[in-house]
Amino acid sequence: MFYILDPAQFQQRALADGATMEAFECVSKSLRRFPQADRGRQLMDAYDVRVEAAGGDTEARTCTINELNELI
Repeated sequence: MFYILDPAQFQQRALADGATMEAFECVSKSLRRFPQADRGRQLMDAYDVRVEAAGGDTEARTCTINELNELI
């Protein structure tokens, strides 16, 4: 999962790609508060526990985690 350690570097990269940024101070604060945890993996782990407890099995773990991260 992508995590932004340096908001200023994010700003430079975004501007180099032609983006515009408004209220960068707010963006910077939000990026620094953004969790480092892999939320998709956390959700999949919880889902695995529930499915296995019910006698089932899950497939395509990596693909599912990647898709969850895209949604979050």
